[in-house]
Amino acid sequence: MHSSGWLTRRSRTWVLGCFLLGFLVPAVVEFAAKRCDPYKLAVETAYRNPQFIDTLGAPAAEGWFFEEEEHLGNPVRAEMSIPVHGRTRTGTLRVQAIKDGGHWRLTQLALELTKPDESIDLLSGKPL
Repeated sequence: MHSSGWLTRRSRTWVLGCFLLGFLVPAVVEFAAKRCDPYKLAVETAYRNPQFIDTLGAPAAEGWFFEEEEHLGNPVRAEMSIPVHGRTRTGTLRVQAIKDGGHWRLTQLALELTKPDESIDLLSGKPL
């Protein structure tokens, strides 16, 4: 009976530890990734575009678990897909950026919407 109580306590500790690792590790990775310069530049640029907020419906926000791919070279390039949602619509920010002279510059920032399918170039403000 004594070992059964130890096993139960150990099992609970193991389950709690797995839960915390399963929740905290992705959250910490996501938090750190959202602080990267291309992500911040893309999101700040999108929010400054009135068409972004008008299309999604205020308040707009980014979702979790975006995709990012960096290509090392000269210049360094980054590509991202950032889920976004607002009061009325959801979509994805498609981002391409290059690091030129130590500074990131967006080469593509498009809001891809679903229902109905639509894509808006947030750098020029025109439909794609």
